[in-house]
Amino acid sequence: MTLVVVLKFFHFLGLFLAGGLGVANSLLMKEHQLAQEAPSAATQKTMRKLARIGLVAMVLLWLTGFGLAYRVYGGMSLGLAFHVKLLGATALLGVVVFMNVYPSAMAKKGQAPNPKLMKIMPMVARSALVLVLVGIAVTTTA
Repeated sequence: MTLVVVLKFFHFLGLFLAGGLGVANSLLMKEHQLAQEAPSAATQKTMRKLARIGLVAMVLLWLTGFGLAYRVYGGMSLGLAFHVKLLGATALLGVVVFMNVYPSAMAKKGQAPNPKLMKIMPMVARSALVLVLVGIAVTTTA
C-alpha cells in the first residue's frame, strides 16, 4: 500500500508540473506571437527551462504510470479506453520531446523553426491531451 501511495504522489506531482508548465509556455508563446515580437533572451531561456522540466515531468508520469498500472491493476491490459489513453500519452510525449529538441537544433543551425510546424504542435498536444483525459475518465469509471 505504501508503494502505491508514493507512486500516486509522484504521478500527481508529474501531472501538476507537466500541466502547469505546458500552459505557462503556451501562454508565453501566444503572447509573443500576438505582439509580433520575439521573446527576449531571458524569456527564451526561461521557456527552455520550462520545457525541460515539463519533459522530466512527462517521464515521471510514464514511470509512475507503469508502476501504478502493474501494482494496482496487475498489468496494462485495461481495455480499449486505456489503450486510447496510452495512444494520447505517447503522442503527447512525442510532442514534448520534439519541442525540447527541434527549436534548439534550429537555433544551433542559425535558422528559425518552421512556423507551420510550430503552429501545428500545440494543436497535436491538445488533441493528444483530450485522448488522455477521455481515455482515463472512461477507464476509471465503474
